[in-house]
Amino acid sequence: MNLDAIVEARIHPGIGIARVGDSDEYFVGPEVPYRTAPPDGGYRDARGRLKRQAARFRIYGYDTAGQVVTELTADNADISWSVHVANKKGAWYDFDFALDLPEAATEESGRRNSSIQGSERNNLVIDPKPREISGRSQESQPFDTGTFLGAPVYLGELRTDEAGRLIFLGGRGKSASPLGYSLTTFANNPGWHDDTSDGPVKAVVKIAGRPVPVDPAWVVTGPPNYSPDIVSPQTMYDVVRNAISNLLIPKQKRPSFRKDILPLLRQCVDAQWVNGGFMALFGWKAPHEFLRSDYLLKLSAAPTQADPFKELRRHVFYSFRDPGSSTFDPLKWPPLYGDAFGSFDNPPGPREGFAVTATLYRFLGQWAEGDFEADRDPAQRDPQRLEEVPESERPEALDRAALHHCMGGPFHPGCEMTWPMRHSSMYRAPFRLRERVGANLNVDYGEYITPAVALSFDGPLSASGPGDITKWMAVPWQSDTDSCRAAYPGTPFLNDDFIPTFWPSRVPNHVLAETEYKVVIDSTQPLESRYEAFHTRKNWLRNLNFTDPTAMQMDAMVHRFGQQGIVERREHDSGSEFPSVMYVETLPAQVKAEAAKLAAHDRAYSVSEEFAFARFPRLRR
Repeated sequence: MNLDAIVEARIHPGIGIARVGDSDEYFVGPEVPYRTAPPDGGYRDARGRLKRQAARFRIYGYDTAGQVVTELTADNADISWSVHVANKKGAWYDFDFALDLPEAATEESGRRNSSIQGSERNNLVIDPKPREISGRSQESQPFDTGTFLGAPVYLGELRTDEAGRLIFLGGRGKSASPLGYSLTTFANNPGWHDDTSDGPVKAVVKIAGRPVPVDPAWVVTGPPNYSPDIVSPQTMYDVVRNAISNLLIPKQKRPSFRKDILPLLRQCVDAQWVNGGFMALFGWKAPHEFLRSDYLLKLSAAPTQADPFKELRRHVFYSFRDPGSSTFDPLKWPPLYGDAFGSFDNPPGPREGFAVTATLYRFLGQWAEGDFEADRDPAQRDPQRLEEVPESERPEALDRAALHHCMGGPFHPGCEMTWPMRHSSMYRAPFRLRERVGANLNVDYGEYITPAVALSFDGPLSASGPGDITKWMAVPWQSDTDSCRAAYPGTPFLNDDFIPTFWPSRVPNHVLAETEYKVVIDSTQPLESRYEAFHTRKNWLRNLNFTDPTAMQMDAMVHRFGQQGIVERREHDSGSEFPSVMYVETLPAQVKAEAAKLAAHDRAYSVSEEFAFARFPRLRR
């Protein structure tokens, strides 16, 4: 290779994702946008604690034509990394609604911790300032000098791998109130902080002493992924692609079945392992089990002059909710709550239910009419490791992989990132955030923030600084995760045990527990018993004890988030009656012992009105 041909370098992924965990151990997050093998040793350490997911960043050199020359590592370049992350949740504004929704037109969201005024509000920003690192297999000073109301908060640390690539580790999932306040709501708890964060990732590169300009990236630390193989029906990659399509990237004229249609269908099917409603619609031997070989063959078939499967494709297309609709249809797909859920307009508005992006919906419409690339190859194997991807395609794979495994809604407020990510003003290049420059990284927008201010040309979506992506999220994240359930019975539009739901692909609702899985694969058991076990789904939050009041359950999630089950892949030849691959909830040993005491709550899919009021205060009106 000719290193002299390199005129610029870029850090990939453009937006990297780290995740908190209560263990000192870690694993590197997905680097290809496909299902991969679990990390060595699994997702927990020897003591049953949840490992942190690290974000690894690589640098690629490009020539004058914008083509990849090679990856730059410590083998062929001198690299020095710099990262600046912060947490600004406590100094930002309450989350009530996504402020870009018509339903939010009259919203005025007040400051969090509004009793703290003036320069004292700087004490609500956790900013440990930048850290630098270089060399092979190094560790940096941790991000532990930031404070919240005087209390030190650790936001993570930097490391490098054996080739000098950057490894960013986020926090350990420690949320607290230095003031001793109790949790009262899902998103806006006064006096509380968590240890999520975000900020720019930069590098200085020299090749044989020659400086090379480097395009920076961003890192976001989010909550754990409790179902690592299950991908949301709409990903953050879908959201960002829709935002920058025809602006920073060319508008794709024709969908690929393999790349654009099949992932959405697969993601609906995979959600059967985390939500009972998806299981009923798309699960094993369900009416719309898209991955069933005979069904998939029809859906992926190249259109002919007769086109015998056109009406089938149309049926699937018309079942999806139209993002441009002016009415609400509760039976449309995906069966998820929408961004405006909780407004409870009468009649319900169209955004009470979730809709895929306009780009995905356009692709579905073209596919329904036969205007698509019929490029599915049943024999094709998806890459399991980045090294299996041609080097010229690796930067794109890294950019997509990080966002593919993030939730793309509903944004109420969301899991890793939220509604600002769907606005083109956030980006300066494909999958790269626009950085705020200058001395003032903490812009004050007044006592309240309104949609007009939020969406103004020089507002908070015009550029981002450290902490500006995660500040829109709930504080602490555990109270939101614990509150986002699949049903709130006794309240309007919330009286179904299974559907809709919020984010089951990241925060499961109903899972196949190990006890039932063992019955399913036991061929000595009567077939009826195995059927019953297979269709029994237990509430993922059951170990937090549903008899406790709302505040106590949220507090339990703060202290026990690492003990929640992880939904993991299991393979077993159980014959044609059951899937050969199932996803099973695994629990640490100490939780298994406690679970027996809570058996009476295994089927407690529902929660009280108290939880509904905590998340949707408008219900009290």
